[in-house]
Amino acid sequence: MKILIISSYFGPETSVGVLRVNAFANHWSRQGHDVHVLTMPFTGELPAGLRDNPRVHVQQIAPWLIRGGQAGGVQGYSKGVKGWRRALLSFQYWLKRRLLSNYLDPRVLWWPRAALVGRSLLREQHFDLLYSTVPSYTAHSAAALIKQANRQLFWVADYRDLWAGNPIFPGCAPVRAFERRHERMVLARADLICSINAPLLQELRELHGPRDYLELPNGFEDNEVDVFRNAARVSLPAKVNIVYAGSILPGLQNPTPLFLAIRQLVTEGLLAEGDLAISFYGDYAALDDFPVARDPLVAPFVRLGGKVPRQEILAVQKSADFLLFLGSQPVADGVGSTKGVVSGKIFEYLISGTEVLAVGVTDDMLVADMLRQAAVGTHYAADVARIRQRLLAAVQGETAKVQPNMDYLDPFRRSVQAAVLLDQVRTLKGGDRP
Repeated sequence: MKILIISSYFGPETSVGVLRVNAFANHWSRQGHDVHVLTMPFTGELPAGLRDNPRVHVQQIAPWLIRGGQAGGVQGYSKGVKGWRRALLSFQYWLKRRLLSNYLDPRVLWWPRAALVGRSLLREQHFDLLYSTVPSYTAHSAAALIKQANRQLFWVADYRDLWAGNPIFPGCAPVRAFERRHERMVLARADLICSINAPLLQELRELHGPRDYLELPNGFEDNEVDVFRNAARVSLPAKVNIVYAGSILPGLQNPTPLFLAIRQLVTEGLLAEGDLAISFYGDYAALDDFPVARDPLVAPFVRLGGKVPRQEILAVQKSADFLLFLGSQPVADGVGSTKGVVSGKIFEYLISGTEVLAVGVTDDMLVADMLRQAAVGTHYAADVARIRQRLLAAVQGETAKVQPNMDYLDPFRRSVQAAVLLDQVRTLKGGDRP
């Protein structure tokens, strides 16, 4: 089978969106399929399995006007920016949330070029499958134009996050109404719609009506269980160490309850420097939005680790006493739901063997059920008293590694997910085509 992937995220970057599409390309190529990827420019080498793989062809397409000018060479324009660029980004986010939703995105200058390149490829090669993924708006827009050039090409539209109804960028009411109509029009010719869990699929069903759908969860690489098991422990700065690995989404995630619990313990004389540290790795720029993080009683316990190589962050996660997971809340009341929002980062946490401290996660969220079934941690919502109690117990010596329930987690291996998707495609196409 020849597969054409449309994704503005692909390659060396270690964000979860990249890891998922990288893994699918790798597993499909190992199954004997030829994979051609259209993506945005990146710096650095492709990871093992993709680098020098004769079955994987990667074509980097620069956006109009912007070309390849992302901060730090990463494919996400919001990552790692500082100074005036950070202020400009904050203003852009404000406009997206309050007014323009997904339409104010630099990738609107990328997807038309990706579509033109894809249509040109169809004139030169025969493809059996078109797979479009993150971000939904730009990737699916490009795929729709490519599909228009060959109606027989089987198109899978994969949603890690919603397009219309996205709780991060709700926009204003007229834009939301237009966005729903626009999305229905763009996805009209998609042969299969995928998303990462049942709640998000239900929202897509309500928007797109009777179609073929597939639940295709986020997950983890097969070898990462062994990586965690074999990783050497590394030195961390305190007696009890809490680690957050990944980006903090401005306006959507809120670590304030954890900071307030620390401030209470310090005020009560139950916590001193060296007893506990919270280390943030990745894009933590959004911490600037939480003044309590700079409180003189809290700041000595906050460490900023920056972006580190993947193997190093896995070792850090194994060595920590807690892994901090931040639940998501809608930016605007009544617009979008975050019950089914599950960051791919949670799967690394679930297999790490380290207790998960989930802040901002409520009983009705899918993440709460995953933590229970995997038996690796507890969700605390915004309950400062319960968080304080757990931190105090940890400082007093009540910490231990956890044993993940692998019977529950095994189906989330990315090799399984890659195979499930192709099996479903073959079924819908009506035969086991090679």
